[in-house]
Formats: sequence, structure tokens, C-alpha cells
Amino acid sequence: MKILFATESYYPNIDGGAVAQHRLVHELVKRGNEVGVLAPGFSFKNSVEQDNGSTIFRLRGVTLPFYMNNKYHFSPFPIFQLKKIIKTFKPDVVDVCSPYPIGASTLACAKKYGIPVVGSIHILPENMLSPFLNSRYYNMMNKYSWKYLVYFFNLVDWATIPTQTGADIYVNRGLKTKITPISNGVNIEVFNPNNNGEYLRKKFNIPKENIVLYTGRMSSEKNLDVLVKAIPHVLKEIDAHFLFCGSGGGYKQKMKKLTEKLHVSDNTTFIDFLDWKDYINIYSLGDLFVMPAEAELQSIVTMEAIASGLPAIVVNKGAVPELVNLDNGLLFDPRNSKQLASDVVKILSDKNLRNTMSKNSLELIKKHSMNYVGCQFEEVYESVIESYKNK
Repeated sequence: MKILFATESYYPNIDGGAVAQHRLVHELVKRGNEVGVLAPGFSFKNSVEQDNGSTIFRLRGVTLPFYMNNKYHFSPFPIFQLKKIIKTFKPDVVDVCSPYPIGASTLACAKKYGIPVVGSIHILPENMLSPFLNSRYYNMMNKYSWKYLVYFFNLVDWATIPTQTGADIYVNRGLKTKITPISNGVNIEVFNPNNNGEYLRKKFNIPKENIVLYTGRMSSEKNLDVLVKAIPHVLKEIDAHFLFCGSGGGYKQKMKKLTEKLHVSDNTTFIDFLDWKDYINIYSLGDLFVMPAEAELQSIVTMEAIASGLPAIVVNKGAVPELVNLDNGLLFDPRNSKQLASDVVKILSDKNLRNTMSKNSLELIKKHSMNYVGCQFEEVYESVIESYKNK
């Protein structure tokens, strides 16, 4: 098959959607498909890149203000550029991964040229509105964001979303398009308990025991303040160290200041995103992984932690509880730092429990392998192509 992805965030960006799409593209190429990607460029020039067998069409882009320290880009009026690409590439199916200018323009062109469209949903209003979470207009913005998202994905021929929870949320909001839950997937050959990050422990001066790990973007919708506020309660019961790995501009600095205010900065370490060869090893330093974010359609970093053999504690809201049960971790109520602290102490204090949960994490993650995910996406693409042939 010839598959063309359209997205507003792609490699080398580091966020859930960008990482998931990059891994899927590589898996589909590995399975013998010809894959192209439409994504914003980093300058006001069109360019073409080759990436591990796939072709990335970078459309002229400009910096997206007010978001993630201005590290993201978007393409204004991309329809004039991508028409030629679509005509030349001649995809059998288009996969629209975001409801922004590139995705909307690609959807319009595909409909015009009679190309079937799959919509891969990786977004909730909380993700779109991250810079405005404290605005007095947030509730109104959230309401209209939901209307737009449902409207947009009702225009595609078939939708995918990483979890059944996410599918239920969209259907309850009015999605009528046929929707199939397919995991974002994780490379279990890459993320595994045999990785060794001891050199990172020395480099960042991380203690050897009771390490609580968080990885991922550091932005307000991740609710990292809930985890930071749990630290004093943990330290009353057990000596532990909290390692935060990720970038996030102003919000990250805000969390650092919060640890100082709570007098727990000696028990915390903040590091930026690492090079890939180092990043896969950071999980080996952890004894426990925590994900406090509520606005997750799955959570790729939680899957990476589980694949690395870590027990996990996640908030009991959204889709992330699908990755954690009482066999491989614990759930805590939203915004409840004291309950989170109690769960951290429970797991860190019991080595046998931690080992059992670790084994169960490795068993659970098997159904999220990229080979299985790639097969499921191919089935969806083939089904929607076949349905067009029968029209």
C-alpha cells in the first residue's frame, strides 16, 4: 500500500502523537508499505527528507507562539503546497493525525480526489488548550474544542484511537464515524528490563534505591504538581528520590520552585530529554513509574516504563488505567497527592510486591508490540480502501 500521513507534529518533536506516528510509519515501512508524511518544516521553505525508508514532506512552517517554549511549528495555508504532493505521491489511503491546517487541508484534498481517509485520534481539548488552562474562558474554549474535534473526525471514513476508553469518550461526545481502538504501541525489543543506565546514574548523581520516575513533556496538563506535592508525605515514611526526565520551559521551572518551597529539592532531580541512545536506558534507574496526567488517550511513556519492567502508579481517570491494574501497579484519585504518596510508599516498602508487579508489567505489555499494532492498522487501511472500491 501507499500510505500518506498528515500531521502537525512529527519527528523530531517529542510528544505522544509525534512519537506514536513515527513508530507506526517505521513499522509500516518494515512491513513492505510505501509511506509518506506531510509535516511542518522548520523554515519557510519546502523540503523533502528520507527517514528509515519513509519520505517526509516538510511544508514551509513558522514557529507556533505561546506553546512549549516556541519549539513547535505549523504550516499556514498548506493546501497550495500539498495538492502537488498528493497528486505526485498518489496514496491509496490518507491517515490524518491532527485537525489543524495540514490535516484539514489534506482531508479536503483527499475528499476531492476520491482518496479514502482514516483519522488517527491522538488529541483531547486539554492537549489543544494547554497554554490556556488557567484562563477564565477555558470552559467555553473546551466546549467549542470538543465540537470542532467531533465535527472534524466525523468527516473521515474510519477513525482509530489508542484505547477503548478514548473511543467511548468520543462516541459519547457525538462521534458517528466507525472507530477502532488500536494501541499506540511500543518497541518491546528496544524498551526492556535488560537496558543498563548505570552510567546515567553516575552522570546525574542519582541514588541507587527507591527512585520514583516520571518521563515526558512537562506542561500543565500533566499535573506534575500533584506528584511534587506528594513528595513531602512520602519522605515522612521512607527515603526516596524523584527523577523527572523531560523538557517544558516555564512549567518545569515552576515545578522546580515548588520543590524548593516544599523543602524537597534535595530529593528531586530534573533533567532534560535525552538523546535516544540514553533515553531508553533512563527507565532502568527507576524502581517505580508515576503518571499523574488526567488528559491521556493512552500514555506512551507509561507503556515504555511497563515494557522496561517497572510497576506504575497512574491517576484513575482517562484512558491510562487501561495500562495499569492491581497486578502491575496502583491507581489514585485525581488531584489526591496524599493517596499518591501512600501508594508510592506501599510499593517502595515491599520488594516482593515490586518484583511481582514488574513481572506482570512485562506480561501486560506484550499485546502492545509494534508488530501487532502495524497489523491492525493495515487491516483498517485495507478495509477502507475496499469500501471505496465497492462504492
